[in-house]
Amino acid sequence: MPVREPRFPGAVIVTLLIAIILTIIPLGEQLSFWRPEWIALTFVHWALIIQDRISLLLAFVVGLAVDTLFGSILGQHALGYLLVAYLSVRLGLRMTPEAFLQQIALLGAVLGLYMLINLWIQGVTGNGSGGLLYWASMFSSIVVWPVYHALLGYFHIQRKAL
Repeated sequence: MPVREPRFPGAVIVTLLIAIILTIIPLGEQLSFWRPEWIALTFVHWALIIQDRISLLLAFVVGLAVDTLFGSILGQHALGYLLVAYLSVRLGLRMTPEAFLQQIALLGAVLGLYMLINLWIQGVTGNGSGGLLYWASMFSSIVVWPVYHALLGYFHIQRKAL
């Protein structure tokens, strides 16, 4: 069975930095609702590729960094990314990595839970902006997933197992 490995030692960190940059690029007010969840998509990608070596601590630290960048409650995104990484690894073990419909179902479940947690925390703190437009980023994330997953494929290689 072939083994997938990162192309170079810092590939996971480089892709997460790219995802953070894509997340903080300013967009117009209407377009910002449709911004895909780049960081969550990156964690899902790496959880499908290197299940046993994805770091939950890295997910928590990236979440804390995103919390400080956006000025949100400390731990809001950290909890969300931690659950995204954990559930992606656990559910990814039960599926074939190349199965497109299974990936879409995984994305729907994981991103839905991530967005529900963020919505709940925003509602508790009084910063909630609910409505159907809140879920637009989940839809755009699922639409952009095949292209983003293929582009991140550059950062890992497939080797024969010994």
